[in-house]
Amino acid sequence: MAIKKSSSGWLVDSQPSGRGGKRFRKTFKTQAEAKAHEAWLKSQVTQDADWAPKKKDLRKLSALIGLWFDYHGTGLSSGVDTKQRLLSMANAIGDPIASNFSASMFAEYRTKRLEAGLSANSMNREHAYLRSVFNELARLGYWTAENPLGKLRQFKVQQTELSYLTYEQIEELLLELKTAQNPHVRLVTRVCLSTGARWSEAEELRATQVRDGQIQFTKTKSGKVRSVPISDELQSDLEAH
Repeated sequence: MAIKKSSSGWLVDSQPSGRGGKRFRKTFKTQAEAKAHEAWLKSQVTQDADWAPKKKDLRKLSALIGLWFDYHGTGLSSGVDTKQRLLSMANAIGDPIASNFSASMFAEYRTKRLEAGLSANSMNREHAYLRSVFNELARLGYWTAENPLGKLRQFKVQQTELSYLTYEQIEELLLELKTAQNPHVRLVTRVCLSTGARWSEAEELRATQVRDGQIQFTKTKSGKVRSVPISDELQSDLEAH
């Protein structure tokens, strides 16, 4: 801060919050008025954080991923796996300071991943995972800047045509599985074919989930409980297994 005598009075030329902060210049008729104004400027910096220059956010991208997991990811069924995927991404990108992370950085990483053989669909999932980190932290109040991936478009992916097993193919498959070394694989396959369940859902099935001609799936992808009717024969085989 400085008070100087000028041709029109006493000039206060001040940056009360230091280099990089806002500069104030004002002329007063008397030196006493200038000193009073200088003291007032100093008090404003002490009392009002808005007067002080914002400190640069030096948190690394991996630190934000840690926050995301602590306050959001722990509540997701796949939270631990997603955290590891995110940390691998951050490491591959170079774990930049999050405030310096940009869409162009991710675009460069994305190009390398595609060149290495990753599918566009899988790349879109990685994009969505990392974008959601910033979205969730913004909702929680741990991120106030813009989402660096908010305007970056995902790839358009051509959906592949679904194919189905014919009755003859199903019979052939089940017949072949009768000779399988794994004693569970045939029954798990029957559950998948009968209910449309994913392999992991059928493989982790418990006896308490099978009752009244239905299988109740609890750990579903959507998080909702769903019940699917099954035949008496399948229920008997499950109960006897």
